[in-house]
Amino acid sequence: MGVVVCNENRRGDWEQLVAKSRDAASGHLWEWRDIIASSYGFEPFYLMAEDDRARPIAGVPFVFVRSLLYGNELASMPYIDYGGICHDDRLESADRQRADRQIIEAAHRLAKDLRAKRLHIRSLNQHPHPFEVSTEKVTQHLALAKTIEEQMERLPSERRNRLKRCAKLELSAERVDPSAPGAMETLCAVYLENMRDLGSPSHSREFFYQLIHRLRGHISLIFVRHNNRAVAAGIAFEFRGAMTLPWTGATYEARPVYGSVALYWEGIRLAIERGCHTFDFGRSTAGSGIFEFKRQWGPTAVQSYWSTLYLKPGAAAPRNRSGLKAMSKIWRYMPLGVARAVGPGLRRGISN
Repeated sequence: MGVVVCNENRRGDWEQLVAKSRDAASGHLWEWRDIIASSYGFEPFYLMAEDDRARPIAGVPFVFVRSLLYGNELASMPYIDYGGICHDDRLESADRQRADRQIIEAAHRLAKDLRAKRLHIRSLNQHPHPFEVSTEKVTQHLALAKTIEEQMERLPSERRNRLKRCAKLELSAERVDPSAPGAMETLCAVYLENMRDLGSPSHSREFFYQLIHRLRGHISLIFVRHNNRAVAAGIAFEFRGAMTLPWTGATYEARPVYGSVALYWEGIRLAIERGCHTFDFGRSTAGSGIFEFKRQWGPTAVQSYWSTLYLKPGAAAPRNRSGLKAMSKIWRYMPLGVARAVGPGLRRGISN
């Protein structure tokens, strides 16, 4: 058994592994290499364990994120919820553990060679000592009914009442072709405003362009309009029967008319129409307002594990730095034009 770094000539082997792996997630798709490299210029390192006949048996996608604010990090996977090690389903337990050990050892050596401050893995599986494991992030999965009508009946009464209110306020939800004129501009404008209000810089337009261009078969755009103005927008992403809205935004005008409620309901409707079995609400911090908003749809909480190996003496989680917390508070008051110009340059170095 050995571990290799997959380049373009091993793409077929990587995709073969993902196809045979039940624990593969959307973050294991090969296209993420090109999305992140093309939009942010970061180098991917996809580590793959092979058996004695050079057949792929396990793999983990890493990206080397360079950041002046947070310090360099070898991360699996930056910007999205799921990375970590995926395995060939036929792998015996002992071989699975052996492959995991060899992959982590190879990742550790690689991170040291790159002079990274941290080796970071986020997945639904935690890694043992010497990794420090954070359980702050929790995802929430909603089991979907076969029909939209049945799903509506399953919703808590509070959600049903909010949706009725959305209808009375004449909110309209639509699914938009990403290539439609003005679609990307509308998505980015709503997302930018929402992220600014949350105190965080937004992804670049190029990031979303690359995402939609390279993963078009997995993606739909959803807009919610009120008085003909887009007040909420999101990207719907489907992978193996699970639908999620990994990037959403809602403007200030969306709050009194429940624009986010309408957006998520349209995402759930889309998932049912596509035959999905699960709606994945994505990660949020347990107990936060966003967590509570998602909890009110009636999903089941699923623990996410953010496992970090610190490679520099005295290194700590970036989120604990007081200076960065202060910057987040200031960012909420940033003019949108400045946030649009400066934000993506900052966002590229934030792997969260």
